[in-house]
Amino acid sequence: MFYSLNQKNALENTLLQLECHFTWDLVTEDTDIEYVEERLKNQIQVSLGKNKGTGHSYNQLAYVKHLQGLNEEAIQNLEKDEEITRKDHRDEFEKLVIVTYGNFAWVYYHMGELTKAQSYLEKLEDICKRLSITALPPEVYGEKGWSLLKFSAKHSKRAKECFRKALKEEPGDKEWNAGYAIALYRLGGSESDDSAALEQLRRALELNPEDTMIMVFLGNKLKQCKQEKEALEYIKKALKMSPENPQVIHQVAKFFKELGLLDKSLEILKGALKLSPDEWLLHHQIALCYKWKIYDWIRETGYSHNYSVELRNLIQLCISHFETVVKHKPFYVYPQMDLAEMYAKSRNIKKGEEIFQTLFGIPDMKPQEIQALHRHYGNFHLNYNKSESDAIKHYKEGIKIQHPSKEREMCFSTLKKTADKRIRKNPQDGEAFGILGFIHKMKAIEFCEKVLQFDCHNKEYQNVLSLLTKTLN
Repeated sequence: MFYSLNQKNALENTLLQLECHFTWDLVTEDTDIEYVEERLKNQIQVSLGKNKGTGHSYNQLAYVKHLQGLNEEAIQNLEKDEEITRKDHRDEFEKLVIVTYGNFAWVYYHMGELTKAQSYLEKLEDICKRLSITALPPEVYGEKGWSLLKFSAKHSKRAKECFRKALKEEPGDKEWNAGYAIALYRLGGSESDDSAALEQLRRALELNPEDTMIMVFLGNKLKQCKQEKEALEYIKKALKMSPENPQVIHQVAKFFKELGLLDKSLEILKGALKLSPDEWLLHHQIALCYKWKIYDWIRETGYSHNYSVELRNLIQLCISHFETVVKHKPFYVYPQMDLAEMYAKSRNIKKGEEIFQTLFGIPDMKPQEIQALHRHYGNFHLNYNKSESDAIKHYKEGIKIQHPSKEREMCFSTLKKTADKRIRKNPQDGEAFGILGFIHKMKAIEFCEKVLQFDCHNKEYQNVLSLLTKTLN
């Protein structure tokens, strides 16, 4: 069937009214699509068929495949979602495929198969008529909540509202209680927030005593609230019940790592690695444990004058596991920056330099990744090349990328510490005062931009901003 431009526009306008992954604004600047894909595949492998959300992991994976430009694979995953939902949740099938059919329509639209897209819109219309749907069903709110949690921690507040609305209709649903608990857990911070999260985590576990991820989150929250004895009980129980669940293992290992029990964390991760030797996430966590053991060793015994056999072995083990991660994920920049540092610690500075040069050649990096690259390379120059001037140059480059992030703030902090240290040694160090001037200039640019967000025609701040940016380089 031929679609005129007006018909195509009308179809797109209808698609934009749907509630599905294509209209939920899921991807943020910090979303790592490959990591989301990995987690979804692990979740499918571990819990297939156990709950409402399992089939919908395929739904989320379909959206990931679309983002990767793999629309045929997206369709295959949507078909799998539909098949599982029909088989395992026949009584709720029509409510549970509302989002799936919306995704089908969007993928076919992007593939240029407009007749198929239209057919799924008609299926959705039929479902709404049969079920007399006049408001968004709780099943859609629930799936939206899970998707928001999956794609970014920044969506936790929106996810909380989705689960709250779903629970208003069905307060005893165990899956939505679990999602609500996880959203509250991520939003924790104040004493009242922690109390609400603890209460909801306990309720979710009461409704589903076999949910080992909720056990882990409850253990972590109890640890944060200084209730370590009870926390440890839940952590051990979760590991005993789900010894092959990569997400549980990851969280349990992290729990022990944060307590400073690196050997215990390594023991758990190595045990899991025997079952899944090619699981790059396990290799990454093991490498990070060795990295912190190396830092602890250097802090306690020194480095320059005590480059012992034990320290060399730790560094080589760390390098080996980081190399495995890089082999599986060549465009994942953070492990490579750690790997470059470990090579430098092994006194192979040339190899570390080569890794950084390769990283600077990676296309389409996110602003935060570029900031991190400049910060780490600055540290590399400062600590291993003994070139403070090159380090300062890269900290400045990280700051010039005006994207709010922890990496940028760390560039600010390190640059200020460097300038302050030089001024303490020499109160007449003009270059050090110039560094402080650069820092204040960048802060001034931020304030001017903030003013102009609310008063865009303010000539005074427009002129100040113009002067500041002209002198930036």
